[in-house]
This record gives sequence, C-alpha cells and structure tokens, in this order.
Amino acid sequence: MSKLRIPTPVADEDGAMSVINLFFILAVGMLSGVAIDVSNLMSARTQLQTAADAAAHAALVEREMHDMETSRATAMQILQANMPASVYGEVLDEEAIQFGEYDRATKTFTVDEDSRDAVLVETRRVSDNGNPVGTFLLHLVGVNQWDVARQSVFETFFPTCLKEGFVAKGVVDIQSNNSYFNGFCIHSNSHVEINQNNFFEAGTIVSMPDTDDLVVPNNGLDEEKNEGLANALREGRWFIKILDRLDLIRQGVQDRDSRYAQSYTTNFTPLTLTGTTVSPSNFTAGRIYKSSCSNRLTFNGGIYKGIVVIADCKMIFKNGAEFQDSVIITRSTDAKAMSAPNNLVLGAKDNCAEGGGAILVSYGGVEVASSLEMHGSQIIAADNVEFTANADGIRGASIVAGGRIDGTSNMNFAFCGGGMAHIFMAEYFRLAG
Repeated sequence: MSKLRIPTPVADEDGAMSVINLFFILAVGMLSGVAIDVSNLMSARTQLQTAADAAAHAALVEREMHDMETSRATAMQILQANMPASVYGEVLDEEAIQFGEYDRATKTFTVDEDSRDAVLVETRRVSDNGNPVGTFLLHLVGVNQWDVARQSVFETFFPTCLKEGFVAKGVVDIQSNNSYFNGFCIHSNSHVEINQNNFFEAGTIVSMPDTDDLVVPNNGLDEEKNEGLANALREGRWFIKILDRLDLIRQGVQDRDSRYAQSYTTNFTPLTLTGTTVSPSNFTAGRIYKSSCSNRLTFNGGIYKGIVVIADCKMIFKNGAEFQDSVIITRSTDAKAMSAPNNLVLGAKDNCAEGGGAILVSYGGVEVASSLEMHGSQIIAADNVEFTANADGIRGASIVAGGRIDGTSNMNFAFCGGGMAHIFMAEYFRLAG
C-alpha cells in the first residue's frame, strides 16, 4: 500500500525583502540628507570665513594711508565681490568693521577707532539678517535653518630686520672683526658675504633666500672663524616696501596730517635755501627747508637739529657734521647722491632713548668713506650704501638699500630694541594668531 507524503506548510515570505529595503532606503536617505545639510553648513562657514579674511585684509591695508570711512568702504567692496548681497543678503554691516589693538599674548581685541594696528570683521548669515543657512532634510526633524557667523582679525607688524639691521635687495657684504649683538639682523634678497673673525651673539639673524648662497672663507662657519654664525642663519625673502615709498616720504614730511610728518616740525611752510654751502646757523629748528640746487649742497661740520631738508642735488657732509631729530632727503639718483669723507654722526648719543634720531633718504646711493656713527637712526637709499664705522659707533641702526650694502671691519653693531619709533617703515599685514 503506497503512502502519500503530505507537504509541510511554510510561511509565505513573498515581499518581505521589499519592506526591509524600504526602511534601509529611508535610513540611507536620511543619513544622506544629514550629510548634505552638514556639508552645506561647512561650505557656508568656509565661504563666510574667506569673505571675512578678504575684507579684513583690505580694510587694514587701506587704513595704512587713509581714514576709517575710506577703509571700511574698501572692505565692503571686497566683501560684495565675494558674497554679493543680491545672492547672500547682507552678511556684513559696515559699522561692524572695527579698528583697534590686538594682543597676541591674550588673543584679545580692543576697539580703538583711531588705531591703524588691527581690524576685526565678522560676517554673518543669521535669522536677524534674514539670510540664515537653510536645510534640506533636517527640517523634517524641526531644524529649518542655521545661524552662522565667522570672525577675522588682521594685524600689522614690522619685520625685525626692518626695525634694526641691514636690509638690501642686493648683496650685503660685511667684512672682518665685527660683533653683532642679540636682536641685530642682516638680510639680503640676494645673498650675504661675511669674512672671518666675527662674533654673532645668540638672537642675531643673518638671512637670505638660500643659505647655501652664503659667501664665507674656507671653514667660515666654524666657531673659531665666525662664532655664532651657523646658528644665526635663516632663509627668507622680503618685499622691501619702504623703498617704493620715497615720494610718499618726501611729500609726507611736508604735510602735518601725514604719518611721515615729524613731531619736531612746528611750521610746515617750506623755506628756500639759496646757498650751496650751509652751516647749522642757517637753520631754525622746527622748519622745513627746500633747495632746487643743480650741482651739490654741502653741509659744514656742526650739529644740525630739528630740521627737514629736501634737495634736488647731491649732498656732501663735511667732517664733523652731526644730525639730530632731522630728516635729510635728496632726489638725486647719483650713485654718490649722499657722501661724507669722514666722521658723519646720525642721532644723539642717548643710549637708545626715544627721540634724537636722524634719517637720510636718498633716491640714489650713500657713501661714507670713514667713521659713520648711528644712534637710533636710519639710512634709506634706492641704490647702494657703502660705509665704514668706528668701533662702538653703531647702536640703533636701520640701513635699507635698493642695491648693495657694503661695510668694513672692526665695528660693533648693538641692538637698541627701543628709540626707533620715529624711523620710516611700511606696515606688513598678517592674520592674528
């Protein structure tokens, strides 16, 4: 008798995977939506930060030479180029561009409308402005928009080498038996040449684009040949901005509202020098003097104090000429536009006190054949600067050359760290950190 096999009942699973897939797809979709919303948020943050950085930088650069209103207007132009209001709404209120002081140690910003030292900019996409960052899928869980704001602080700074030191576009060539003390800087945008038996105290800087281009005698980096030189070496290149501002300096010292005006100038109406040879008795402190000389203007020995002199010709400083609280400018482009045969003293011997310093500005070169002394003083030349100095004769010195700087031997280059507030410098800008 045959037996019949009765089939075992089984559950009907048709369509089960479709339900699971539906939940999976929904989960993936939600996660993707969140990812899209978060990505959109991060993109908005980046865009606001970039716009804030660009506006802050533009504001501070403009502030160097212009008033607050002009600087704010320039910043707003840059902001609109990056985030036009027609697309993003008003992300920056002009009044929110704030100038002031930034303390890098405490990372705090203090508002001061008269300051040119730092600026704070905050860009915002927020509900109060009517331009928040919207969401795509998060509104399903009640998150309809995000308020996003980013800040940027830019500050000015002055490279140490341009405060005290020797800076040249061309070669800096300093010879033997010199001493350079902590804080003093030697920089060339070409290379530096140093002989031997020099001393570089810790904290001294010797920089150039490539330290492999340093020129020294055989074994010149050995401690017994040039003590401390190896540790002083740095690599870098500077855009030497002040060399492009000789016209601004010349015009500025004649304008009481200019940043280049001197505190000791009390009368800004220039007087005309009629002679070609002058002495201290020809000048009155607090005045500006101009000469349209075609050949040369000679300064006899003596102490010249509290004056500004602007001439079109070469200048010669006779033995014993000393300048204190003075600016001397020549528009001559001659290689020896300013020259001194012997014993030129720039600045008062005041042990780095404020004031008393002198500044030479030459559209050509400067040459001092013997015994240059500098005390809290500056030389700016579009061409070469060549000099010798007597021992201990350079304390608080800034020499900037569009060509070479050539010095000699047996000199001490001491760093003041103060007493140089009056010298001409161009501001550099960086993100505050």
